[in-house]
Amino acid sequence: MYRTMYQNARRAAVGACSVLALSLAPTAAFADGGHDLIDADLTPSNVNDPSINGVAPGGVPWIIDRGEVRVRDDGRMDVRVEGLQVPAADGSASNPVASINAVLYCGGMPVADSGPHPLSVPGGDARFRVQLAAPEHCDMATVLISPTALVGVRFIASAVADEDDD
Repeated sequence: MYRTMYQNARRAAVGACSVLALSLAPTAAFADGGHDLIDADLTPSNVNDPSINGVAPGGVPWIIDRGEVRVRDDGRMDVRVEGLQVPAADGSASNPVASINAVLYCGGMPVADSGPHPLSVPGGDARFRVQLAAPEHCDMATVLISPTALVGVRFIASAVADEDDD
């Protein structure tokens, strides 16, 4: 009799654990998956570009080898920039800016700033991850990369969310 009670209790415990594990699995997957507010390539600014969110383009043309930005709904921002430089008349290029900020705009308004991060001189490379106090939803998400001294005044690269982002 005790053996049967033990087996029944064990089966009930195993069953309860299985149900608990199955019920938690979708929640855990959703929490890890998250959602992108923006996940886009960076585009360098040109002097003839229009202002974005009231911020003017850089005063000289910029080029970029590669750049991307991603902001998750939990506030994690990842920025990667390679070769953000100003071309010279002789065909060379170099970066005159030692520090940049990445600013997240939602609905045309600045909502979070990465703070200053080094941009290599003369290579124009940067890579950083920061935790922002970002909103959970962000209409018309845009990230502007600006020289630290000119945040909110000039941008040297930009990224705009596509329809798949929030």
